[in-house]
Amino acid sequence: MGPLVLQLNEHGVPQQWATWQDVVCYKAKDLVVWEMGNHDWTKYGGQNRMTGETSSISFSSIVAVRGVHTPIRKTPTLTNQNLFGRDLHICAYCGGEFGDSQLTNDHIVPRSRGGEHSWMNCVTACKRCNNHKDDSLLSECNLELLYVPYVPSREEALILRNRSILADQMDFLRGMLPKHSRLHNMRLLHG
Repeated sequence: MGPLVLQLNEHGVPQQWATWQDVVCYKAKDLVVWEMGNHDWTKYGGQNRMTGETSSISFSSIVAVRGVHTPIRKTPTLTNQNLFGRDLHICAYCGGEFGDSQLTNDHIVPRSRGGEHSWMNCVTACKRCNNHKDDSLLSECNLELLYVPYVPSREEALILRNRSILADQMDFLRGMLPKHSRLHNMRLLHG
């Protein structure tokens, strides 16, 4: 499938991750206003019967598209993958860094005690700490939060949604992250 292309609107606001097929269609319809990035690709089509030339379309890793607006959620979906990404796979109670299989979604105020399933009431916890906390409030189990939960921005949601972000795309998105975002410290795994 290959890397995804970061699609912006014509004003430079990130919209979504686009496949190369989407970008080829945008280019063919002359909807790409500008493009940037350190990665360029060329896709080849058929051969012209009259000239014998092979058709091709080239594009960069970041493209701004005119008139194609995707509905953007103001608040990213709260999933374990997004939560663990927001919290950099670090347990909010012991501070250990763990893999997905060792982590859980902990409700600071347990749902059984009226806590909401929301970004501001959920943190990443290792299984051991979550089992210790069980159905208790923090004050009842002598645990303290090592970091404060927050609602990720649209740019953070795009970072959390793509596991193969190229370095130039990450640099672009990082420049738009809110100052409080923990994703400023995220290690670049791909690119």
